[in-house]
Amino acid sequence: MSQLQLKIGGMSCASCASNIEKSVKTIAGVEKASVNFATESAAIEVSSEDIAKKVEENIISLGYSVLKEGGENKVVQENDFLKFIISFTLSVILFLFAMGPLMHYPSHLANWWIQLVLALPIWLWIGVSFQKSVFHFFKTGQSNMNTLIGLGTSSAFLYSAFVTIFNDFSIEHGLTQTVYFEAVGFIISFVFLGQFFEKKAKKKAKEALDALLKLGAKKATLIKDGKEVVVDISDVVIGDIIRVRPGEKIAVDGVVTKGTSSIDESMISGEPLPVYKNEGDSVFAATINNEGVMEYRATKVGSDTFLSHIVQFVENAQNSKPSIQRYADKISSIFVPIVIIIAILTFVLWFFLGPEPKWGLSISNLIAVLVIACPCALGLATPTAVVVATGKASQRGLLIGGGEVIEKATKVDAIIFDKTGTLTVGKPSVIEFKAIADDELILNHVASIEAFSEHPISKAIVKFAQDKNHDLVEPDLFEIVAGKGIKASIGDDDYVIGSKKLLVENNISADDNELHSNKVGTKVLVAKNQKLIASFTIGDEIKFEAKDVMTHLHGLGVETWLITGDNEFVAHDVAKNLGIDNVVANALPMDKLEYVKKLQAQGKKVCMLGDGVNDAPALSLADLSMAMGTGTDVAMNASDVTIIGGDLSKVVSFLILSNKTMRVIKENLLLSMIYNSLLIPIAAGLLYPINGQLLPPVLASVAMGLSSISVVTNSLRIRKFI
Repeated sequence: MSQLQLKIGGMSCASCASNIEKSVKTIAGVEKASVNFATESAAIEVSSEDIAKKVEENIISLGYSVLKEGGENKVVQENDFLKFIISFTLSVILFLFAMGPLMHYPSHLANWWIQLVLALPIWLWIGVSFQKSVFHFFKTGQSNMNTLIGLGTSSAFLYSAFVTIFNDFSIEHGLTQTVYFEAVGFIISFVFLGQFFEKKAKKKAKEALDALLKLGAKKATLIKDGKEVVVDISDVVIGDIIRVRPGEKIAVDGVVTKGTSSIDESMISGEPLPVYKNEGDSVFAATINNEGVMEYRATKVGSDTFLSHIVQFVENAQNSKPSIQRYADKISSIFVPIVIIIAILTFVLWFFLGPEPKWGLSISNLIAVLVIACPCALGLATPTAVVVATGKASQRGLLIGGGEVIEKATKVDAIIFDKTGTLTVGKPSVIEFKAIADDELILNHVASIEAFSEHPISKAIVKFAQDKNHDLVEPDLFEIVAGKGIKASIGDDDYVIGSKKLLVENNISADDNELHSNKVGTKVLVAKNQKLIASFTIGDEIKFEAKDVMTHLHGLGVETWLITGDNEFVAHDVAKNLGIDNVVANALPMDKLEYVKKLQAQGKKVCMLGDGVNDAPALSLADLSMAMGTGTDVAMNASDVTIIGGDLSKVVSFLILSNKTMRVIKENLLLSMIYNSLLIPIAAGLLYPINGQLLPPVLASVAMGLSSISVVTNSLRIRKFI
């Protein structure tokens, strides 16, 4: 049994992925098949290469393209937004000739020819995916929203083109003399715009994996026979000794064999403070060495490294995440067969029971049913609401992936928050400074010494002093004690600044009741001339809006969780201050993922909110994912929603907007279905036995226009929601 990884082009909606899966699973020798619309990928277990070829042939026969991973073929990326602009512009011109001031220019038939020329590129180029869906439906019986759009627009265009090109023939055989070119243009344009936003969301999903892969080192410096040898990361094997210099990335997972240094492990823990490593400590791929030269022995390479596991979890989470079918797709899967049956019955009844000319009236009424069923309002119901909602959200600092994201948000009943950079500012800062005496002079001297260090804690102290307008001086002596602090001199004063352990090692008493603090954070002690004189508490400041956000979420009935890589004291302190329901500390990336799974197993719809690489697996698996715009590209690419600027209050705004937008979408669908339900029987000729009247083309156009206007107008109400 082998795993076949394929890239699939041409999928236009979640139904496409589902249809491919169903079709591929019918092939003998295929054990499992998982097709992901978001990443345009398929993971298929096959028994042999011969089966693999059949799988590819099957997918191609369904109307999609197949590209093997790493192949030379590239999917041509067209500028879809430009295509929408072209389509919409042509549609506006079409409207001017169909119903506007140019409707009688230059003559009746010439006017139709102009409309035909304008509508042809919209139908044949912009709307090609819709027309393919019709072909796919007649071939496989599987339908979606695209099928309904394609069926209606193709019927409208081909009928309109026929009565235009063969005008005399159509008149002679009693075909209704009306064209629907402008309806074809607007329907395709607006539905295409809605799908444009879906494609943007799909592109982000792939970028999440690409961004994760870019985090790793590309080269490693091996020590062989006492000499340095630079090799590609793929050539490193378990047991190799690797040397890493300041500023370089750890190439693979390993254990330190020589040297000490501080490592930036924020990718793993999310915490900004570095972790000091000594001989025997573990290091992980893609973390960053800060100041010392170290050597370590490779213990895990390739797909076994911690970074690779994160990448695999993100990819698997995306593949296992159920695609949420749009409401319009659900409706159309039932509506398409019904419309076709009604259209065929209309033709048959008019041909056998209707008056002369039988062929003309039968075909005209069949086309009338298909055109009236063409979901102008149904097609606009979701995209117009999504466009208005996403546009309004962007003005309020929220970037939303599309309609499915909005739908998912309405079901959320549990939110998991990361701490650093999400609930907090994300940078170490001085939250308390205490001094026994001469506090301003002490602050000035300590900041002057710390200015010579690149450590995040040092930078926090320097900023604290600079905010108080201190002019720093230059120390006479300066020495960094790795992992513990700094020793320095200014004039006649000798300073020892750092951890309690550093002071004890220098025979300085590290206990003083005057400097006792209840603040939670990293303690930095200051000794001057062998006497403890001051202390700093370094922490991560909680965002001022965080507490109000929790209050609002609890009011909405949402369960709140804090899951962080920070220690228990800090985690519980933050949770207590904000009133968060549940808290988990010392959490690794996969721990966050497991808690998402655990809550989902309880039947909850989980939202994950984070900002770092360590949040990416959980973000990918959560039912809804939100990332801070101040965080990493990996987190933002793995998320459904990005909060620009990191304003936490936007979480509540988004949930409110989503609930109200979904209500509008359902109202739009109801309006469009009422229109279709009422006019399809009339288009079929229901009124003919009563008053001898068929559906007048003018009435059809007006009704179609009014239904669309009602949907658009209803969608515009969304602008007032936030």
